[in-house]
Amino acid sequence: MTIAALENLIEERISKHGVHVIDLIIKREGKGAAVDIYIDSEQGITTEVCSAVSREVGNVIQSAGIIQNRLTVSSPGIARSLKYPWQYKKHVGRQLALKINDSERVTEVVGTLESVSDGELVLISGKIPKSVAFSSIADARVKVPW
Repeated sequence: MTIAALENLIEERISKHGVHVIDLIIKREGKGAAVDIYIDSEQGITTEVCSAVSREVGNVIQSAGIIQNRLTVSSPGIARSLKYPWQYKKHVGRQLALKINDSERVTEVVGTLESVSDGELVLISGKIPKSVAFSSIADARVKVPW
């Protein structure tokens, strides 16, 4: 089973908790594997949701024949890239660092996320608003305020 197929299977099983898989990492450890799953939702993630998802995911991974030495289910945290447009909405008003595919090069822009709409976001860099299409974003991270 490929990681993408496993991710889809996990996504199907955990969607009832209102969460989505942001990242799935499987690393070989001895005779088994270390499995790290990062989940997120529009409302954020609680320890209760992580526990429930961990139980669900443990069953899915076991049925896929993966011997797990360690399973970690957590929120993506502030250091991980934003992957889906719905993730941006909860960061309106925060500083973002974007890498934007601009024709033949990648440019970096840092600014405050002003708004999010279908297909694009508005970032205030300096005092100038800049509309950025989601399709042109190569990477987006929330800037840590400290």
